[in-house]
Amino acid sequence: MNLDRNNKHELVAEDVAIVDTSVIGRGATTTAEDATTAENATTVKSVVGAGGGSNEDATRAEIGVAGGGAEDTTAEDKGQLYPLLLKSLLTGVLVALVVSLFRWGIPQVMGLVSRLLAWARGNALYSLLFVGIFVLIGLLVSFCTKKEPMIGGSGIPQVSGILQDKLNLSWWKIFINKLLGGLLAIGSGLSLGREGPSVQIGGALGQGVGELSHSSKADTKMLLAGGAGAGMAVAFNAPISGLFFTVEELFHQTSHRKFMSLALTVLTATSLSRLLIGSAACMKVSPLHRFEPQVIPQLLGLGLVIGLSGVFFNKAIMWGKDFYDWLKVPVTCKHVLPFVVTAIFLLLDPSLLGSGENFILTQTEASLGIGQALLIYTLKLFLLLVAFSSGIPGGIFFPLLALGSLIGQAYASALIAGGLLSADWLLTFALLAMAGHFAAIVRAPLTGIFLILEMTGGAPSDLLPLIIVSYAAYFTSALCRSTPVYEALLNRMLTK
Repeated sequence: MNLDRNNKHELVAEDVAIVDTSVIGRGATTTAEDATTAENATTVKSVVGAGGGSNEDATRAEIGVAGGGAEDTTAEDKGQLYPLLLKSLLTGVLVALVVSLFRWGIPQVMGLVSRLLAWARGNALYSLLFVGIFVLIGLLVSFCTKKEPMIGGSGIPQVSGILQDKLNLSWWKIFINKLLGGLLAIGSGLSLGREGPSVQIGGALGQGVGELSHSSKADTKMLLAGGAGAGMAVAFNAPISGLFFTVEELFHQTSHRKFMSLALTVLTATSLSRLLIGSAACMKVSPLHRFEPQVIPQLLGLGLVIGLSGVFFNKAIMWGKDFYDWLKVPVTCKHVLPFVVTAIFLLLDPSLLGSGENFILTQTEASLGIGQALLIYTLKLFLLLVAFSSGIPGGIFFPLLALGSLIGQAYASALIAGGLLSADWLLTFALLAMAGHFAAIVRAPLTGIFLILEMTGGAPSDLLPLIIVSYAAYFTSALCRSTPVYEALLNRMLTK
């Protein structure tokens, strides 16, 4: 947030100095003088007035403002903050209840699909019935999507669009149709993730709390962003990542008041969801290899390879969107197509069911060979493009992490075969590649780093290799001028 430096009497109405998180993740810089607090507003107004007053008086006013702290906040200011915090608390509770139900429901539906798949395989008639069931599910999802087209995809670009005043959406239509459509699309086993829909559902709930309580536009945005971050936190059981996501990806900056609201929403949602569905990490993995300086060149190489994979992934998403735009068939057919394609692939190979979580390496003994890892990467990427690009609800978070793990396995296996890496590094490289893939695709490296730490129950000692790989991948993507995927999707949405 920059001030107009030509106007010496203009003050920014924020509680504390702005901290621009882009300093780390996006390359921007700010200084403490870029923000002036508006506490003691009465004193400042009396000195500055309508632009008059001496420089000496103005200086005394500035000293008075700078000398005051959070403890000097007026009763009126507290009156503005406390209602926001109560609404943030309510948003966190609602997001925890709804997204926990969403997270619990998806494996229930997928378990039913898995049993139907086992029943249908090996019998031609049953296989046709299985495909027919998928067509019916596709029609239901298409109905939800046509009722509210903005539930398509992950929903994160839509949330960003609202925060940037580029979109104006009905929160209750988003909430109802995304919840039902996402549950059916993701639960049916398509190569889609639950995390993006959880973000949009949480954001819709936050927006609803803001609008129903007649909050200001700024406060409604904070509640929406807090709900979105809480949705991600509950989906991954990762509160720190959810908080970083709102600051790094949605707002790109924060303030004291904003941070308090966001943090309260995210922490409330995570705490309640852990009571409801447990506090275990998303993935149980063997301990990562202890960092050794001599593997830094291999880590940088991994960052380069995974960064290029991220560049290709972003381009592939846009190619998939172009294909569906070129496809001159009714929109219902576009929505049903991924269900038919996925059903056929599942009949051929049931391991392709879901977002690809089963292909994320968690134990060295379960590692894939180079050829097999690249084959699965190709199949899962194809199924993801067919599903995600069609416009049905579903995210790319977990799929892109799974694809990153596969590339990490292939890269590490090649180094091990060439005698450049010991075999006990394989698991670590597969997990580091997940963070790097996220950083290259989403261009939010801090979120990716802490996401992998929280998902795997990692220790602080794992930070350095995560930072090396994530920022190597990030800079590779930036040098290739790859537009962050959610930014590209939002731009595409606005220009159509």
